[in-house]
Amino acid sequence: MSSKLQKVVLLLVASMPASARAVSTNLDSAPDQQMIFLTVDKSKSQAELRTLPENGKPSKMLRSFKIATGKVEGDKERQGDNKTPEGIYFTTGTIPSSQLAPQKYGPLAIPLNFPNPMDQAVGKTGYGIWLHGVGDRRIEDARVTEGCVAFQNSEITSLTRWLQPKQGVVVIARESSEVNRPEDVQGVFDVAKGWVDAWQSRDIERYIRYYSKEFDSQGKDVDQYEAYKRAVFKSYKNMVVKMLDMRVVTHAKYSIVMMNQFFSGDNRFKSDGRKMIYLKKEQDGSWKIVRELFDDFLMRPVQFSNEDIAGLNKGASLVVPEKNTAVSATPSDSQSL
Repeated sequence: MSSKLQKVVLLLVASMPASARAVSTNLDSAPDQQMIFLTVDKSKSQAELRTLPENGKPSKMLRSFKIATGKVEGDKERQGDNKTPEGIYFTTGTIPSSQLAPQKYGPLAIPLNFPNPMDQAVGKTGYGIWLHGVGDRRIEDARVTEGCVAFQNSEITSLTRWLQPKQGVVVIARESSEVNRPEDVQGVFDVAKGWVDAWQSRDIERYIRYYSKEFDSQGKDVDQYEAYKRAVFKSYKNMVVKMLDMRVVTHAKYSIVMMNQFFSGDNRFKSDGRKMIYLKKEQDGSWKIVRELFDDFLMRPVQFSNEDIAGLNKGASLVVPEKNTAVSATPSDSQSL
């Protein structure tokens, strides 16, 4: 930018209101890249879109939203109880208005993976828990859905590209103060780092101590899993395990660690994908692994600029068109508001 043009721009910026100036002054900054998550505070009927940095570093709020949740208070237990579930969920795609009743759900819906592995473990039932739109007048009622989280129609579209399919994290809690408490994040992060180190060094005794007696992996209890992993460790002459982009999300009920895993064993086996471990706090205050999942999906940060932040606050979506992520609408626990 020429010095003359820069002076003109600075004069224009100086004449702007302070709120606009905060977004506009960083003219030459490069786009930011961050993992993103959404917190839902049921007690305040408020959601916040936030950054999710590595290593438990401080999160930054990008936007807050007024929301509505289930007609009945409390954590969802069974199909049809009109409660919004509490826990850590992932978005699975989008449902366009052409597959919805727009007068009920607004311009689109974003399904969540309820019931997740932790819900299934305690026998929760139900399906079709979505983020979706609702008219401005209904949003004021705060408790109007049969389990979904509803946003103003003018705002729900702004979430679609920030909460990308499979990696958009939505944390629903009774109160947002229960989410990512610093002491919990640090405790879970330390466990995850120790677990990775034990795996990399093939220290099976130390490795298995990170698992709970409640652990289950495709029908294997912790003792059966130890025997399986012991055999795996011994089967490779050279084994390389790399975990990158680790993120921690904690909740009053349980916590999740997500990371990109790169594994190779000799020249005969290789796998790259996402590892997720679910942890619960034991009676002695220690965090133990209760579920472990892997898929071939690699997490990647969302790239955004100051202009995207400004657009978010105007209700615009982050434009990163890649794939058609629409999913079919199925009967939902929120079929009538």
